[in-house]
Amino acid sequence: MKPFVASSCLFFILISPDALAYSCSIMATPLNFGYVEDRPGHAQHSTATLTVVCQSDASPVSVNYQILFSDGGAGKRSMTGTHGEVGYQLYTTSSYQQVWGETADSAITDSYYLAAHTTESRSYTVYARIQPDRSMGTGQYAGMSSVRLMY
Repeated sequence: MKPFVASSCLFFILISPDALAYSCSIMATPLNFGYVEDRPGHAQHSTATLTVVCQSDASPVSVNYQILFSDGGAGKRSMTGTHGEVGYQLYTTSSYQQVWGETADSAITDSYYLAAHTTESRSYTVYARIQPDRSMGTGQYAGMSSVRLMY
């Protein structure tokens, strides 16, 4: 019975080499709008950078991943300050058309070939905007968004 169990484990490892062939991590710079001004009709913008680092094991591999952001529920992102809340949104491009979210169709997806025993870093810009139709007091606000790397 023991030889059968060992063979089963070895077979499992052989049919799923990609699961063990590389690893990835993600780092982010802070997203800072600075001092938020109560100027209706004026959008405030900011950017941050996400860096994904992937490293291969002893064999070449095709790397595939998605970068997703939690939206705080129902597509709403907000920061809190002494004057209440102010809404903001994260986008995949500087045109502010595609919201960066937590589903595959609103995520950044990347794939590339990674040679054996190599490391590759790729950076992605997060575009953020406080909507111009806000009504809140001037001041400082803080919030948190969580990013998820799926590979």
